[in-house]
Amino acid sequence: MNKAGFVYHKDTYNAYDAQRIVFEASKYKSEITFADGNKRANAKSIIGLLSMKFLKGDEYSVYAEGPDSKKAAEGIAAFVETL
Repeated sequence: MNKAGFVYHKDTYNAYDAQRIVFEASKYKSEITFADGNKRANAKSIIGLLSMKFLKGDEYSVYAEGPDSKKAAEGIAAFVETL
């Protein structure tokens, strides 16, 4: 299992952002999970991502497990920071 982190920089978070994350996460074979303490969400599930309600300035962790887990964790964390 590999782990990466990111800080959410955007003022708002909506379904379009969640959809973009799902599309990006779907490029990887690994299982990818976002976590922020008590909440966890599958990065390939738009409903799960919407439930995360990312807030500007908050820190989140990305966990990935699978054949491309290191690349997946780092790639998704970097992608979300560019939103």
